[in-house]
Amino acid sequence: MVFHLFGLRALEVWLYSRLIRSPIFHQMVGRVHRRVEQIRHGIPPEESRTKLEGSGSLDKFVRYFKEEIQDQMKGKPRNKL
Repeated sequence: MVFHLFGLRALEVWLYSRLIRSPIFHQMVGRVHRRVEQIRHGIPPEESRTKLEGSGSLDKFVRYFKEEIQDQMKGKPRNKL
């Protein structure tokens, strides 16, 4: 009987460690936490800052980055703000 409980405990520890190391689990917990905070504090859902809206955004970034590198190579970085 004792060995049977030991086997179940070992299985529980193994499953727990797999769950904790899973990135999908952490994403799910993050979504639940964000939703609970929105409900508790009435904060509107924020837009994801990591998504690129269409392929045009990437093209604009690459063009801007290229201009900045060229300006710095010339020794005259410009203030674009």
